[in-house]
Amino acid sequence: MLIKISDNLRKLADILPCDLYAVGGCVRNSLLGLEQDDFDLCGVLKPEKISSILEGTPFQVKIKSKNLGYCNILIDDELFEYVTFRRESYAEGGSHMPDKVEFIDDIKEDAKRRDLTCNAIYYDIKNDKLIDFYGGLNDIKHKLLRTVENPEYVLSKDGVRILRLFRFSAELGFKIEKETFNAAIRYAQNLRDLTGERVLTELKLILNSQKRYAGQTKSKFMNVLKIFNKYSIWQYLGVDVTKIKFNMVKKVDDKACGFLIDIVDTVEPISISYYLNLVLANIGVSRKTSNNVINILSGYYDALNSLDNKNYFFKYFDNFPSIYLLLIHKSKYLAMKYQFFYKYIINHKLVISLKDLKINGDDIAKAYPKVNPKRFKPILDSLLSDVFDCKIENNKEELIKAVDQKLKYL
Repeated sequence: MLIKISDNLRKLADILPCDLYAVGGCVRNSLLGLEQDDFDLCGVLKPEKISSILEGTPFQVKIKSKNLGYCNILIDDELFEYVTFRRESYAEGGSHMPDKVEFIDDIKEDAKRRDLTCNAIYYDIKNDKLIDFYGGLNDIKHKLLRTVENPEYVLSKDGVRILRLFRFSAELGFKIEKETFNAAIRYAQNLRDLTGERVLTELKLILNSQKRYAGQTKSKFMNVLKIFNKYSIWQYLGVDVTKIKFNMVKKVDDKACGFLIDIVDTVEPISISYYLNLVLANIGVSRKTSNNVINILSGYYDALNSLDNKNYFFKYFDNFPSIYLLLIHKSKYLAMKYQFFYKYIINHKLVISLKDLKINGDDIAKAYPKVNPKRFKPILDSLLSDVFDCKIENNKEELIKAVDQKLKYL
C-alpha cells in the first residue's frame, strides 16, 4: 500500500462502482512522512449519486454544494470531503470561487484545476497506485513548489492560491520555483479581493506554520514575512504599512500577538488601542476576539510604561498570564515585577474585579431608585478601589452605605 488509508476508506472505495481517488494534502503529506489530518477524495460520481449508492450503509452523505459537486462523507469519527471531477473558469480579479463549473469524467482535466504539482498527485485507492501528471513526485523530492500549469494562468485569477503558495512554503519548508514566485508577486494585488476572514485564516497559518506538523522544525515563516516586506504585500492584506520591523514575532509563542506588537512598534501610532482596532477589523477579526487581543496588547504596553500596580491589575488581571508570556521577552524585570504582584493578589484573595464585589448595579438601583444608571459604573469602580485599599469591607451592607458618600461627588 503506497498511502496509508483507513479500513473505512477502503470499504467506501469497494462500495462505489467507479474508481475513487485521494488527492491533495493527504497524498503529499503521506509521501513526506507527515501526519494526515483529513482526506480529500474525488471521482466521476456526483454527490447525489453517491448519496443514493450509500443509502442504507453505515456511511452518511451531506451534500455541501451541488454546483461545485462537493459533499462530506461520514462514518464513525471519520470525515471525508469529496468533490466531483470538474473544469473551472474564473472571472477577472482574485475571487476564490469559480464563476463557471463543468463536471467531467477526465481525471487529467481535473488535475489542471489544481494549484501546485505537489497537491495534484492522485492516489487510486482501489488499484493502489499513484497518478502524477505534472511531476509532483519529483517536486516533492526536491522540496519545490511549482504550479501545475503556466503560473500566469494558475495565479492570475485566484488570490487565495497566492496566499496558499506562501503558506505551504512556510509549513513545508519548500522553495518556490522562480516563475511561480514571480507570478505570485505580479498578481499580489488580487489579494485585495479576498475577505478579511480568509486573509486572517491564511495569516494565522503562516505565523503558526512551525506548529503545523509534529516534529517539523524547518518552518520558513520568517522568510515569508520578509518577502511580504520586500514586495510591499501588506498593503493588499489590510495592514496599512509597507515594511514591518520584525522582532517579537520571532521570540514569542503567540505569533499573532508578536506580529501585532511588531506592527505597532513599526507604526508607533498615537493611540495603540484605536490603531489595533482598525487593523484587526481590516483583517476580519471578530469584535469579541478583537477586544480581548487589544486588552492583552494594551496590558503589554502599559507594563512597559510602568502603570501602577493597582490600576494595572484592575484592567488586566484576567489576561495577565497571556501578557506575561509576551512581556518576559521584552523586559524580564517588568515581567517578574508584575508577576510578583499578580501572585500576591491570588494568594491573598484580594478583590480585583467588579464581579467580585458583593454589590452590583441592580443593588444600587434598588437602594437608590432615583439615581441615573449611568452613574453606577464609576460608583462601583470607586468602591472596588476602596475595598482593594482596605478602606471598607467587601460586604453588601457596608458597600450600600458607602454609595451614599459616593453620590456626593460621582
